[in-house]
Amino acid sequence: MGFTAHIRQAQTALPRTSLADLNAVQLMRRFDSKYVIPESWLSELILALSEDMHILEVEGQWDCRYQNVYYEFPDDQFLTDHLRGKARRMKIRTRSYGTNGLAFLEVKQRFPGGKTVKQRILRSEGEGLSFAQNELDFLRAFVAKPEMLEPRLEGAFQRLTLVDFKKSERITLDRSLSSNLMAQPTSALMQGLAVVEIKQTRPDRYGPAQQWFRSKTERRGLIARETSVSKYTVARLSCDDRIAGRTYLATHRRLQEACSWAKDLQAQSRP
Repeated sequence: MGFTAHIRQAQTALPRTSLADLNAVQLMRRFDSKYVIPESWLSELILALSEDMHILEVEGQWDCRYQNVYYEFPDDQFLTDHLRGKARRMKIRTRSYGTNGLAFLEVKQRFPGGKTVKQRILRSEGEGLSFAQNELDFLRAFVAKPEMLEPRLEGAFQRLTLVDFKKSERITLDRSLSSNLMAQPTSALMQGLAVVEIKQTRPDRYGPAQQWFRSKTERRGLIARETSVSKYTVARLSCDDRIAGRTYLATHRRLQEACSWAKDLQAQSRP
């Protein structure tokens, strides 16, 4: 049985929740912690969380496709801030949901102390890469010249969303990542790895997911340890060889090592 079939089997152990119920745990202001694990571990993690979590189901689907377009100024200001590790930084992107066809323009800000604030507005059907006037007005609250923003990178992934209503906590499990610079061929990103993101109203390092990570005796390097990995930054470094990541290069190298190890692990698990 392949790991996708194992995930399909594991998710049946979790009760369902809907987008309407999820409004109680939107977490637009939150603390995020990220982990990278082999995709082959996902089913075991889902089962370990089944007593505490619900799984989001939209239009009858629990395995949802997300598509992002990231915007930058001509000088790549947002990417540079990430690569330099600035405590105050942001991303601007559009996000489309394959399950219900909705799309949003989002501004995701990171503040000193680790707090994340996300604000968004619904996009009208049919809007493309350029911004409508109401979107430019929305963006002016965050940047001085939103009309200078350019679409720079596309990214897509599969996501499972788990929700703990008692703790007001969400955990997203992202896999099958791909990315490309605009108008360039698409390539797989972080093959064999899944990105697990824990979103909380206040930092808690002793939740069931973190305890499960610490229990894994096989973990090595970056695997199952908290990291500041950014899908956008990793995608830019992977797709654009003109970028010198400097402070981020060590993390990028560790991710490449983790990909190699996850590939070996998956090969060993095959009958």
